[in-house]
Amino acid sequence: MKGRKSMVNKKWIPLAAGIGILVLIVAVIYGCTNMYNNTQSEERYVRGVDLSAYQGEIDWQTLAEQNIDFAYIKATEGHDYVDSQFKTNWEKSQDTDIKVGAYHFLNYDTTGKSQAENFIANVPVSKDNLPPVLDLELYGQYEENALPKEQVKVILDEFLKTIEEHYGVKPIIYTSQRVFNMYIGTDYKDYKVWIVDLDNSWPEKLPNGTEFTFWQYTQRGILDGYNGNETFIDMDLYKGTYDEFLKEFF
Repeated sequence: MKGRKSMVNKKWIPLAAGIGILVLIVAVIYGCTNMYNNTQSEERYVRGVDLSAYQGEIDWQTLAEQNIDFAYIKATEGHDYVDSQFKTNWEKSQDTDIKVGAYHFLNYDTTGKSQAENFIANVPVSKDNLPPVLDLELYGQYEENALPKEQVKVILDEFLKTIEEHYGVKPIIYTSQRVFNMYIGTDYKDYKVWIVDLDNSWPEKLPNGTEFTFWQYTQRGILDGYNGNETFIDMDLYKGTYDEFLKEFF
C-alpha cells in the first residue's frame, strides 16, 4: 500500500470543508427554529381534560406528568345526582399542580335553583380552584325536541345567579356551537364560554363574534392514569399562555 498515490484531489478539500460548515449552519438554524416554534406552541396552548366516573379511578400524579395543566371534574347533574367519583377526584386532585374545577350537567326537568343547590352542597368554595362550569347540552328526548329558548332561559338564569352568589364568581358556560346559537347568543355576554368543536383546527371565534375561553377539541383523547370502562378522555385547550391562564383565574 505504501507509495500508492491518493485518489483525493487536494483542490477539493477546501470546498468539502465549506459545504460541511454550511450544512452545520443550516442544521443549527433549523434546530433553533424548531425550538422556537415548540416554545411558542407550549406558551400558546394550555392543555386540560374533563372527566367523570366513566374514567374510573384517576391517578392524578400520572395525569399531571403528561403536560396536563387543568382539569374539570363532573360533580353533579340535575337536582339530586352526584358523580360517584367526584369526592375522591376532588380531594386527590388538590395534591397535584393541576388547576382543578367542577362542572354541573344541566337538566331541563327541574328548576335551576334546585340544581345549583345540589352543586353547592357538594362542591366547596375555594379561591385555589377554577370557576364552576355549567354543562349545557341537548340530551335524550331534547335532542329532537328542544325546549323553547324562553323556557331554558328561566332554568339558566336561576342556576347562574345562585351559583354566582354563593361562589362569588360567574360560572363558565360549556356548550356546542349549535346550543350556543339556540340558548346563549348575545344574552350572556358577561359569561366566559367553553366551546366544544370537534371539526375545526382552531375556532377563533363563535359565529356571532363572541370570544371563547376554553375549547374541547376531541372526545377521544387517550392518556395514562385512569382505569374506567371508558377508554377515551375529553381533551381541552385554554386560549392563551399559561401566564395568561393564571392571571385570568388566580
